[in-house]
Amino acid sequence: MSGELTRTRRRQSAGGAVAAVLLACLAGLAGALLGGCDKLFPHRAPGEQLYVDNCADCHGLDGRGNTVREMGQPFADLTAEASKFGTDDASVANAIREGSFGLMPSFQQKLNDQQIEALVAYLRVLRQRARTAAP
Repeated sequence: MSGELTRTRRRQSAGGAVAAVLLACLAGLAGALLGGCDKLFPHRAPGEQLYVDNCADCHGLDGRGNTVREMGQPFADLTAEASKFGTDDASVANAIREGSFGLMPSFQQKLNDQQIEALVAYLRVLRQRARTAAP
């Protein structure tokens, strides 16, 4: 009986090791695919790429803020007609540059003025898409 129990434990242990290796391979593949998004989508405008790299985690790919992190936070929706910071380009650029205490980090040290302008231009595209998609 103990021999059979030992064989069962070995099979379980081997199965767990195989599962761990398979999981590591899948994680590596997912990282390679996501890291290769620049290669898969070379047509992305600079503003879109900046948005994906710096903003999409909180604001979502569509800019509506429907992410696990920001769900229920009304200011996370960048497509809304009204905003805490204003919707004109200068106000949006300033919000990106300065951030919002406790809600959004400042990107002043990370993005230059040209990158912020490209990001603001892409936010206009997201707003327009939201307007045309609305019923």
